[in-house]
Amino acid sequence: MLAGCGVKESFKDAEAQVGKFHQALDAGNMRAIWQQAEPELRQGAKRDQLENVLGAVQRKLGKVKEARQVGWNANATTGGTFVTLTYETRFEHGSGVEQFVYRKGEDGKVALTGYDIQSQDMMLN
Repeated sequence: MLAGCGVKESFKDAEAQVGKFHQALDAGNMRAIWQQAEPELRQGAKRDQLENVLGAVQRKLGKVKEARQVGWNANATTGGTFVTLTYETRFEHGSGVEQFVYRKGEDGKVALTGYDIQSQDMMLN
């Protein structure tokens, strides 16, 4: 059933985007993350707000050392297929649980629509 409705492909595409997100984060290229995000994400948060949050993640936790996917959810709607991926991520200076939401639209592109991190280490550093 997953393969028949394209959710399986959307899941694989979203996983690949998480890797690109982490590469951009490690490189300090927050603007690339912003530019590649869905318009809905850009409308919900100002660029400088998102860049400040991501900058804090990088500054307080450091570079990604290991990211292990621990959960996922997919929802196919008339507005596209939404894939939520949850990762337990170990950084240079701590760890956190990251949640990524990606949308695959009619054009086949996968773009970030939401990001959240829960990290005590980030809060304490």
